Amino acid sequence: MVFPILLGGEISYAQAPEKARVAQELVARLDQALLKSDGLVKANLILIKRTGDSWTWDMSVFRKGEDSLSLFESKGRGLEYKILFKEDGELIYAFNALSRKIFRKNDEEKYENHLNTGFSFVDLAGTSYQANYNPVVQSDLDVGGKKMKRVALRPIVPYFYSKLILLLEPDTLRPVRLDFHDKDGILYKTMNIKYGPVKVKAKQKVGKEDLASRLEMLDLNTGAISVLEYVEVDRDVKPDPSLFELDNLNRL
Repeated sequence: MVFPILLGGEISYAQAPEKARVAQELVARLDQALLKSDGLVKANLILIKRTGDSWTWDMSVFRKGEDSLSLFESKGRGLEYKILFKEDGELIYAFNALSRKIFRKNDEEKYENHLNTGFSFVDLAGTSYQANYNPVVQSDLDVGGKKMKRVALRPIVPYFYSKLILLLEPDTLRPVRLDFHDKDGILYKTMNIKYGPVKVKAKQKVGKEDLASRLEMLDLNTGAISVLEYVEVDRDVKPDPSLFELDNLNRL
């Protein structure tokens, strides 16, 4: 957007405020950092309750373009859940393998916690933050004696999250924390983003890339910690289109 300015009797135009442009760029860095790759991604989803009890699921994510299918398996029960994300998370279908039922998640239902972890269906969808939130504030914030870049985000279409606060390292501009406020504006969970080497297969070669390898979600209401830890990315896998068809979701 440009704004007309009168200079010496002539109309000139200035670009949108610098802070607004910088804020948009910082939000784009969040989308770039969070792992979203075509092919197959293997991960572990871990729930640690305040009591010390823990549960672990092996997670496999098949993705092709705007569609993805996530599978959750546990050692005791085998396949427990499938989640089908269509149109970049606009459509969400959950299949409970134990009850053999499919549920479509609409509006606020998309923000329900999956498997009692701190990650909602929307959090796992891989939707673009830049496309769904408007940055309203960009400033510096002192955290434990370290100055961080801070961006406040408002949802374009509010359902449950009323505001997100993104923190980035000042030098690298890597996103390191995302705070979630509920519809009443209360901070109720926070996600720390950790970086590390992840095994990556691409073009029939195997290597390691420094990625956002570990997402730690703290639920401030329950004290539980949920960890999404990425183990391997295989970009050579070409998922069959039938994987993303709703009619096949209840097949085991």
